[in-house]
Amino acid sequence: MIIIPREKPAIKNMNSYYLNMQKLIEHYQGELGAGVVYFKAPSMECALFFDEYQVVSGCCEEKGKKTIGKTAIERIVKLSSLRNFSVSVYYVRPDRLFFWANLPNSKIIYNNLTTEFTDLDRLIRKLEGEKLTGYIDVQLKGDFKGGILFFFNGEVIGGLSAKDQGNIDRSSTFKDDLITHSREHGGKFNVSQIFMDEKINGSASPAVAFHSKSKKSGSPEKAAVKAAKDLKTPPAKTAKPGVDEAKVLSMLGDLLGTMEQLVKSNRKIRHDFETLLNQMFVEKVDQYDFLDPFAAEFRYSAGKVEYTGEAGLAVLVKAISECVAEIAQRNDLTVFLHQELYPWRNKFANEVLEFDLRL
Repeated sequence: MIIIPREKPAIKNMNSYYLNMQKLIEHYQGELGAGVVYFKAPSMECALFFDEYQVVSGCCEEKGKKTIGKTAIERIVKLSSLRNFSVSVYYVRPDRLFFWANLPNSKIIYNNLTTEFTDLDRLIRKLEGEKLTGYIDVQLKGDFKGGILFFFNGEVIGGLSAKDQGNIDRSSTFKDDLITHSREHGGKFNVSQIFMDEKINGSASPAVAFHSKSKKSGSPEKAAVKAAKDLKTPPAKTAKPGVDEAKVLSMLGDLLGTMEQLVKSNRKIRHDFETLLNQMFVEKVDQYDFLDPFAAEFRYSAGKVEYTGEAGLAVLVKAISECVAEIAQRNDLTVFLHQELYPWRNKFANEVLEFDLRL
C-alpha cells in the first residue's frame, strides 16, 4: 500500500485513458503548489509527488514489488496512457512534501519492540525528544490490529489505522487509543526513520519537469519573477537552540556552490561568480555589516563557507538567500536555480523549514 495524505482531494476518480498527464500536472502545480497524483488499478498503484516547479519523486507498487524515484516517474508516465487507472489529486503541505515522498526510503531503527518490555507512551515521548522524522508501526494482537503513527521533526502529525486504507487521522485520540489498546492487548512496535538528508533515488527527468501554465500562476517567466520577489524578503526567523551551525553553513555553501555553477555554465554572463557575489555583498553591507568583503567575517570558496561574525544564523541565512536570489534574478537564472535546487531542498529539508527559506 502506498501511503499518502488524502484529506484534501482536489479531484477524484478520473479515468487515465482520457487524461493528458503533463497538462494535468501543470494545472495542479498552479492550483495547489504542491501535491500528489494517485493512480489506482486492480493490480497496481502509483503516486507522483510534485511541487510548483517539477515532479519531485514517484512511487509504484505492483504485486508486492516497489519502484521509487526517477525509475517510478518514467514508469508512471509510460503506463498512464496504456492502463486504465483511476486518478485522484490531493493537496500536500509544501513543508511536508519531502516527508511523504521519502516515506518509501525509510529504514527501521528499532525492530520488534514488544509490549512486555516497552510502553508505547514512553516510546513516543522518547522519539519526540529525539526529533524523529519517521513513524512507529504498531502491531497489536486480536481484533485491535494497530496502525501507524507519523512523526515530523519530533512532532506527531497523524496516524493511519491498520483497518483503514484511507485518510490520515490527525486527532489526538488516535494516539491515545493506540496507547490504551497496546496496554490492554499487547503487541509489538517497529520504528522507522525517514532520512530527509538523502537524495531521492534520481531526480525528475526533463520530460516530466513541468512548469505551471495555469491562469493562477501565469507563464514560467512570471512565476520566476514572483518567486524572486518572494525570495527577496524572507521573514527573519530565530533559530532554535538545537539547530546545527555546521549544517547550516554547509547548507549555505551548497546553495552558493549551485549558484556558482549556474553562473559558470552561462556564457552570456561576463563576470565570474566571485565578482558578482562581492558586488552584491558591497550593496548590502549597510544592512548586513558581516558581508563586508574587507572585514572577511563571511568567506566563501569552492562550495565551502566560513563565518566568524556575531550576527545570528537566522540573519546570516536571510542575507545569503537574498544575495543568491538577486544574483539569479539579475542574470535571468531564477527558473534554472529553482530546478537545480531540488536535491538541495531534499538534503537540507529540516533547515529549509526551520528558516522558512523560499528558494
